Amino acid sequence: MNPRTPLFLWALALAGCAGGDPNTATAGPDGRAADWALVDVNPDSATYEQTRGPSDYAGSVSGWYFAHAT
Repeated sequence: MNPRTPLFLWALALAGCAGGDPNTATAGPDGRAADWALVDVNPDSATYEQTRGPSDYAGSVSGWYFAHAT
């Protein structure tokens, strides 16, 4: 292994942690993310054919995954 490799990896990891607030790119004037809604098209879901969005989970932690298959 090159003796500079650990130093380079450490610097790269540190650079990835640098920067300001990561939410500023998508935050509105009030600091909150924009609200949106999509129709749930999963027939096995309890909310099938209902409109769902971040506001449905206000005060909770939620993750969103967008997939498309043909």
